[in-house]
Amino acid sequence: DPLPGKTHDKKAFDETPFAEVVRNSGGGIGDKGYQGTSLVTPRKKPKGGELSKRDKESNAEISALRAAIERVVSHFKNWRILHTDYRRPYSTYRDAYDATRGLFFFSIAWGFE
Repeated sequence: DPLPGKTHDKKAFDETPFAEVVRNSGGGIGDKGYQGTSLVTPRKKPKGGELSKRDKESNAEISALRAAIERVVSHFKNWRILHTDYRRPYSTYRDAYDATRGLFFFSIAWGFE
């Protein structure tokens, strides 16, 4: 079931089956809100210090991957497929989500975006 929107990312991660899915699938990436989980996250700058060049490069790579994922999520939100007021029977949600995802990737493959 969805959690309230104000729920912190790490708490939502820990309280839903998502953590188990990530562990069983080999991992994933997240933003700094997921530090302390099994997800790969960017390094935070230490208090009063600076990140090393290697940490900055690693953060840039993580950010590039996350940007692509965030873009897909934003399309789902813009198309309102992930809207919390899904008005169709809940049993059709997965099919609607899969169809939207397929159309999105189809549109990218054919340059419609």
